[in-house]
Amino acid sequence: MDMTARQRASQALAAHLPQLAGVALRELGQGLDNTAFLAADLVLRVAADHSVTREASLLEVVAPRVSTPVPRTCFVDDDAGVLAYPLLPGRPLLNRTPARGVARTLGLFLRELHDIDTAMVDQLVPVEDAGPSEWLEDLDGPADCLRLLRASVPRPARRRVLAHADLGAEHILEQDGSITGVIDWSDAAITDPALDFARLYRDFGEDFLLESLRAYGGLDDGDDALARITFFARCAALEDLSFGREHRRNDYLQAAERSLGWLFPSATR
Repeated sequence: MDMTARQRASQALAAHLPQLAGVALRELGQGLDNTAFLAADLVLRVAADHSVTREASLLEVVAPRVSTPVPRTCFVDDDAGVLAYPLLPGRPLLNRTPARGVARTLGLFLRELHDIDTAMVDQLVPVEDAGPSEWLEDLDGPADCLRLLRASVPRPARRRVLAHADLGAEHILEQDGSITGVIDWSDAAITDPALDFARLYRDFGEDFLLESLRAYGGLDDGDDALARITFFARCAALEDLSFGREHRRNDYLQAAERSLGWLFPSATR
């Protein structure tokens, strides 16, 4: 019989830190690919169907090369699909208004991340084309929004960088106006840098996006990059809309519905 995510987390905790065996697990959150639990001050992230060893190795490469904190692995159990790390301070920015300066901090963080030599991680993360047309496959949402997307498919990017590739508000921790961590690197890939700006646009709007791009130094392909960022942001908003409805996650649903206002201003919803 397949074990639940909670059972896998408990088993891994007992195996690696027996002194914490039996500690109550509190669920922190659940997404498409992971479920996270808290045991004392330790986060146990249980993966649905991917290796966590490579993610742990990736974090070892990233951590000393960026100024924003990322998880520091305590233990990895690939058989159970559990990655454990000390709890970072702060709360996710999902459905919260970021403080002044956060956009600049994230732009600088992305500059550091994207400057990492991809040869250092090409055995740890996939190389993905991020072809815009592929994002339309199985995408659901309001008909007017889908029509707009199909009519505005941008050209693929030529440049590839190490990207977080899921840099949404739910994965950005903030406390007292400062970014305290970027979590959940399970979707990291060598791919289009526009992907890392798309969810910032989706979750925080155009002014936030432009400020983060200024801090980053701008993307080389200008208008083409903005077209891809907008396209990916719109797709990601519809994905979260579907996820919120299917899993009855009002936090995701509310965030997605709000972002449709600036991403699809002329569409009828």
